[in-house]
Amino acid sequence: MSDTCVLFFVKYPEPGAVKTRLASVMGAEPAAAMYRHFVQDMLAELAHVKADLRICCDTGTVPGGAGGADDPLAACKAWLGPRHACQPQRGDDLGARMRTALADAYGAGYERVVVLGSDIPDFPHELVQKALDDLDLHDAVIGPAFDGGYYLIGFRRDRFLPGVFEGMEWGGATVYAATMERLEAARLDVVRLPEWNDVDTMWDLNVLYRTNRNSSFRKSSSYAAMREHDALIRQYDMELPVWARETESGK
Repeated sequence: MSDTCVLFFVKYPEPGAVKTRLASVMGAEPAAAMYRHFVQDMLAELAHVKADLRICCDTGTVPGGAGGADDPLAACKAWLGPRHACQPQRGDDLGARMRTALADAYGAGYERVVVLGSDIPDFPHELVQKALDDLDLHDAVIGPAFDGGYYLIGFRRDRFLPGVFEGMEWGGATVYAATMERLEAARLDVVRLPEWNDVDTMWDLNVLYRTNRNSSFRKSSSYAAMREHDALIRQYDMELPVWARETESGK
């Protein structure tokens, strides 16, 4: 067992229950299929990270619900494959689920742990490795998303701050700022990763598509799936925001 761990947060890809904002435009089945590609590509990247991987699955999106299916975790395992360690997310909201997963990982003996979301399919494994390595010398690490949330957060075991997950308005545009206020108030030494495009809407998907035209991500299954919806995605063309233009030029 390694002393480092990635907690990869995913949702079971049930059509109509995942990527609902994409589904409202492209349909429930294509949106769920797109999300499956996102997870597939991120798992391929995470295979290069020198750390244990635990997939934390939201079983509430399994048909029948977390309390209705005979074994909702079995559905997640069937989707993800037998080679991955898979566990259910536990808690009433996203904050409670992240807090519980981190506490369980520290309780299992891990020293450095990060939680990673699954809405950033072009996120490179080098930055996940950097986040874990940064925890050798720093207390915490966070990766802000352009929508005001964050896509990654992690701590050294002796500097874990459970209170950072409590009483937060998850999904709002101030989550990252409020989280940083709490980390700084606790006087934690925090490393900030690059901002990244968290894909929830068709506008986000358009940016993902356009900023990766010349990157290695264009060879991914997610990009191949986006090509199949080229006409629809291009209906959301706009002048790329400054951060997206900078991202495109850097890839």
